[in-house]
Parts: sequence; structure tokens; C-alpha cells
Amino acid sequence: MTSTLSKEGEELPDVQFNHLSTRTGTLGLQKYTLEEVKIKDVVLRLVAVHQMEMREAHLVLTGQRIWPAAKVLGLYLVENPDIVQSAGSVLELGAGPGLPGLVAAKLAPQPERVVLTDNKDLVLDLLEKNIVKNFNDDPMADKPRCSHLEWGKGVADFRDQHGGFDVILASDVIYHRPDIPLLLQTARDLLNDKPTSVLLLSYNDRAKIFQQTVKETAAECGLEWTDIPFRELLPDFSQIVHPDEVRHLHLMVFMKGAS
Repeated sequence: MTSTLSKEGEELPDVQFNHLSTRTGTLGLQKYTLEEVKIKDVVLRLVAVHQMEMREAHLVLTGQRIWPAAKVLGLYLVENPDIVQSAGSVLELGAGPGLPGLVAAKLAPQPERVVLTDNKDLVLDLLEKNIVKNFNDDPMADKPRCSHLEWGKGVADFRDQHGGFDVILASDVIYHRPDIPLLLQTARDLLNDKPTSVLLLSYNDRAKIFQQTVKETAAECGLEWTDIPFRELLPDFSQIVHPDEVRHLHLMVFMKGAS
């Protein structure tokens, strides 16, 4: 799930865009560039708002940027490829530019079983661009899909269409406390009933106010959780993100509790 950094309903001024987009409007500054992002041996070409001026920050959707939490989750998948390779299906919630989901698709034996979702049409357009940039060498080859999903709405219909998932990914998607139960309940509803089915959540608790709520809400949703000590398990993380950017980052794994 993404949210704008502008005030709700505020009309954004006309701005100048680069060649990748000429649209203006209230949904975000599309100051996109195409850059290569390397996570160990996995190389992605990602269209996103990679750079912007401070005065432009309120014009950009959170889902148009690549956040450090996404890189850490991507690194965790690369270092533990069996998580994806043994999964029959993978879902990313609030995918934004799609870094973790695209890493999963690169690692997966069946990329078409990877579904990347967001609740903003503008961000879904961005996801489509990034799928094409990374999986269009062979038009006949399997590639991941993207789909609209708003947490807590139409989740049963979404499952009817796409099925359940063995692995669900989410990175830096928690910005408001009311989002937490919507995120965790949606994930629980879409997880397959297998002992190995997991939600992997990576998020920066910038205000240091969400961690307890996440744990309490997980219990209420019937999810068991474990903190992943990524700083010890991923000693190379500082090669892709500055340590100061992840001082308050949490990497967690959730599983359905016993019924």
C-alpha cells in the first residue's frame, strides 16, 4: 500500500518531467529515471524516482521510490534463495517499483507465479514498466504479473482469482498505525495453509512507535512472528544501504499460528 506525501486532495502544481513521463496531476511527480540496482548476483533495471530535490518530496508517492527496506529484503531473498525456489507462489504487497518481488521472480523457477500488487494505478503503471525492463528479453518467456489490491478490500475475490500464496513479501509499507491490521489480516487471508508459508516484512520504524503494535496485531490476526537479525545474518547489507538508513529497520517473518 502506498500513500502520497502531499496533503489529501491537494492539487499539485505543474512540473517538468523527463522523457519517461509527461503526465502531471495530483498522484505524484513522475520524475523517473532508469537505473541499475544490483543485489549480489541479481541485477535489476528499475524505473523509479531515484533522485529528487527536497522541495519535490511532497510531490512523490511512497510507491514511486526505492526504499532501503526493499533492498534489505531483496538481499535476504538472494542470500536465502530456497525461500522462493521452494515456493509455489509469491505475492508482494504494496510493491511500489517492485524490487523485492522482482528479485523473487528472478530467483523463482516459475516467474509467472509471482504477483506484485499495489493500490495506486500510477504505481501499477510503474510496476508494468519494471516487469518489461527485466523480463522482456524473450517475449515468450514467463514473467511476473501485477495486479491491483487494496488491503482489507476484495481480498476474497483476489484470492479466488490468483489463489493463495506460499510466500508474501512487504517492505516499508507501514506509515500509519491503522494500516497495520489491514496489512497483517490481508496477508493472513492470502497465505496458504502450509507450515512453510510465510510473510516476510521489512520496515523502517522511523518514529519508533509501530513495533509493539505490529507484534500485538499479529497475535490478534493469528500470526506467529520472529525477528530476523539481519545485521548478523547479512553482513554485506552495508554495501547496498548506508547503516544510518536502517537504524530502525525491522525484518520479521510471520507464519499462521496453530488453529
